[in-house]
Amino acid sequence: METVLKDNFYETISIHQKQEHIISVQPHSKGTLFVTIAPDANAYAFQMNVQASANINVFIYNQAQNALDLNIKVNVYQDATCHMGFLDMEDAPVDWHHFVDLVEPGAQYEILSGQLCMANQAKICDMEVRHDAPYTDGEIKNFAVLLERGHYEMVANGNILKGCKSAQSHQATRVLTLGKDHMTKCIPLLLIDENDVKASHALTVGQPDEDQMYYLQSRGLTKKQAIGLLSVGYFLPVLDLIEDKDLKQQLQQEMESKVGLYGNQ
Repeated sequence: METVLKDNFYETISIHQKQEHIISVQPHSKGTLFVTIAPDANAYAFQMNVQASANINVFIYNQAQNALDLNIKVNVYQDATCHMGFLDMEDAPVDWHHFVDLVEPGAQYEILSGQLCMANQAKICDMEVRHDAPYTDGEIKNFAVLLERGHYEMVANGNILKGCKSAQSHQATRVLTLGKDHMTKCIPLLLIDENDVKASHALTVGQPDEDQMYYLQSRGLTKKQAIGLLSVGYFLPVLDLIEDKDLKQQLQQEMESKVGLYGNQ
């Protein structure tokens, strides 16, 4: 399957069962790509080439109800920009490999991922943004909420090669742990072979603040609803990438339902 995006575009794609996909964003094009991974999908691999001076917002919404094998490769060329969001709220395991190559000067890439890890389901990701040229900018932001016996693993790697002066590589991972017997393994990496760069990483893993929980429950929320409200706060930055207001509201309602904010989960 191949998709060519050009000029000003708004494209929606639904992925079923096992599919491979090549996406080409033509030079100087601008727009949005919304990808839904359907409930019957079990594997999705796509390569996206963002050509010179193009600008694309990509949002991937995982609805797969089976174990999902996800492979993403993105090449970003001169003065092109790619913003990507990934939201996964399903009660099913995900094995995700994500590689981004900032190929030419001026290439910019940002990803925000949000994953809900339910009981006995593993969400595992190996992510790398590699700087192959100077004056490139890569940013990784990952958010996860672990319910009781949830399993989350994240390797986030910013890799700046020699000669890539004035490159910037930043990353942050935030994990909220709820209940007991969960497992979290987060590895933030910075591989830097050049002096004239800016790079940073941050990692937080922890349970809800007791004072926050007390305050929310004192305002009439049940414990499950209070936990749901705190969980929503972790995922909202991912939803902010969606420009369509109606679609954003729909996904936010689905997200709030899944984390138990309405008391029906």
